Amino acid sequence: MPSPSDINGKLAILADAAKYDASCASSGSKRESKGGLGSTEGMGICHSYTPDGRCVSLLKILLTNYCIYDCQYCVNRISSDTPRARFTPEQVVKLTTDFYRRNYIEGLFLSSGIIQDSDYTMGQMIEVAKTLRERELFRGYIHLKTIPNAADDLIETAGQYADRLSINIELPTVGDLKTLAPEKKRPAIEQSMDRIKVKRDEITSDRKRGLRVPQFVPAGQSTQ
Repeated sequence: MPSPSDINGKLAILADAAKYDASCASSGSKRESKGGLGSTEGMGICHSYTPDGRCVSLLKILLTNYCIYDCQYCVNRISSDTPRARFTPEQVVKLTTDFYRRNYIEGLFLSSGIIQDSDYTMGQMIEVAKTLRERELFRGYIHLKTIPNAADDLIETAGQYADRLSINIELPTVGDLKTLAPEKKRPAIEQSMDRIKVKRDEITSDRKRGLRVPQFVPAGQSTQ
């Protein structure tokens, strides 16, 4: 069993835990690799597509699979007996830049279980993206999964650093959500989606008027 106390152990646990997020589509390619880190099939390396049609390899991991919620369909729910691990934001930054410099990846997909509360968790994910962009001058692709019930200003900040934001709708009906994931509220999920759309529309409008405005999720948003 991987040890949650070292980086490789954390990577094994949190890359495996991230496989349930519908963030990437495998292209079916396979590369030879001796250590596994460069493989498209293992250690959290997957494929996604940019708006211009390019296929990019992403490091796909969770910040942590600890979670305060008990969603009945989720393997990472608080009542689940599963190995747990947690990266610091700095560890995710280092993994991403190390893999990027070795040409294993062209970007990062980052999601997370909820620790402390939604705003704290979203803030930790933003710290990863902000550090990559501002300190490391990382120009690769970043896809962040937004955290349910996170504040609007945090979602907006995340969109300034990420190429794509996505949100889990989770279940088709309000009744299903109430039964299987009572901590999550459908109106809050829809509000986050609406906020992303409104902000993107504002940016598009400003650019049509010739204004110079910062990027905001240029690859758009998606749902699961």
